[in-house]
Amino acid sequence: MNWITTNIRFPEDIYMELKMEAARKRRSIADIVRESVAKRKNIMGITNVEKFLKKADKIAREISRQNKGKSLSKALIEMRYEQ
Repeated sequence: MNWITTNIRFPEDIYMELKMEAARKRRSIADIVRESVAKRKNIMGITNVEKFLKKADKIAREISRQNKGKSLSKALIEMRYEQ
């Protein structure tokens, strides 16, 4: 994994909280920040994926309901080769 170095500015009170947490856990502030960002990224990613899948499932059911007895795969293949 390649690492990128960056600077972040924190308000003094948040920085002191990070510093105390890092001391309690015997880790660096950078490690605490990386862990927090990774957790948030995972939570946000899972939430977005779940929302997307629910929407896709709802759309698929609606299309299926509107096109009973029709093969959408067959129709798409025919449309592709008409061009």
